[in-house]
Amino acid sequence: MGALWGTLAHALAAPVLPAHAPGPAAFAVVGMAALFTGVVRAPVTGMVLVAEMTGAVSLWLPLLVACFAATVTADHLESEPIYDSLRRRMGQRP
Repeated sequence: MGALWGTLAHALAAPVLPAHAPGPAAFAVVGMAALFTGVVRAPVTGMVLVAEMTGAVSLWLPLLVACFAATVTADHLESEPIYDSLRRRMGQRP
């Protein structure tokens, strides 16, 4: 899902990006990390996981910015981290 959003962001931004800008694959990688971070609220884990999974270690700065933005956005929207929500649901089970 994050990769799709990242690719969509590239498609929308492509007309204004310079010729030497990263391609849709880089946007997809950053989108994956941002979505993971927004859902789980673990920015460093999201960055490391996606960088290891894709081998895109040259994207550390965009990953850092996107993960920070995802964390701040999720906090402002007051959404609960997924694992906290799951833990609360498990405690309510009979």
